[in-house]
Amino acid sequence: LLASSFVFWTVQARRETRAQSLSRRLGTLADDSDGAELFHKTGPDPLADALGFVGQHLIDLLRQADAKWTLQGLALRVTICAVVGAVGISFALGSRGAVMGLIGGAVPYLLLVSRGQRRRITISEQLPDALDLIGRSLQAGHGIADAFRLCAEEAPMPIAREVGAVYEQHNLGRDFRECMTELAERNPHNFDLKIFVSSVLLQRETGGNLVEILDNIAATVRSRFVFKAKVKALTAEARMSAVILGMLPFIVSGAITVLRPDYLGALLSDDLGQRMMIVCGTLYLAGAVMMRTLARVEA
Repeated sequence: LLASSFVFWTVQARRETRAQSLSRRLGTLADDSDGAELFHKTGPDPLADALGFVGQHLIDLLRQADAKWTLQGLALRVTICAVVGAVGISFALGSRGAVMGLIGGAVPYLLLVSRGQRRRITISEQLPDALDLIGRSLQAGHGIADAFRLCAEEAPMPIAREVGAVYEQHNLGRDFRECMTELAERNPHNFDLKIFVSSVLLQRETGGNLVEILDNIAATVRSRFVFKAKVKALTAEARMSAVILGMLPFIVSGAITVLRPDYLGALLSDDLGQRMMIVCGTLYLAGAVMMRTLARVEA
């Protein structure tokens, strides 16, 4: 029953997403919340001001991930996860393990970082098609603003939201340079989007064939994704080996716990065993982060 419900609601959610996307492109969406918030500006956040640069970093992270949370909501989630992690670990490792359980408070932050990275990758993947759409609109005789409007209507989310924000702001009287600059500021880690913004602004100042420039950028972005796919294919064996080695301690520990439940009891109940578990867990996390950093290939 649970499996059937999961499959049903997954299919239903995908159908609703496709229907909403089609309605947005046709202009028949009754409640277009995305369009209503394109030019929305929030006031100063007291919590962000109190946290200083950390608060500003979290605000930028929420904006990059396109999360509906506020900074107060993020702080509440971090607190709940930290408390639940501390209580859960304290039952297994005692009071000293509660300190290690506080690391669970980093889960909402890591989820935001992961969501922001996925959104950045999605924008980069959608950017070549969006540039082709803008280039064809320019070839048809439309201005740059009308080309952005067409891209916002026809392109999928989230690239349509970013381009639509530029069009809406410019249409409401804001300078085009400021609109494009804010586009890059909203996505500070997206190198492809920065190239697009720089090229458009430079072409407006010095002149040139903007259609050709956009075609070259689209071809470059596609070539980078092809290179990344080749690297991913060539390193698949090494990455799978790393996953297996990383899971091996947990698999062996689970098997020993099932076969001989009393074998690891002293490791969890003794003070020295608890200290060893905390040190080993810290070293395991540090090694995993280091291996991931060394294995990352910049393209």
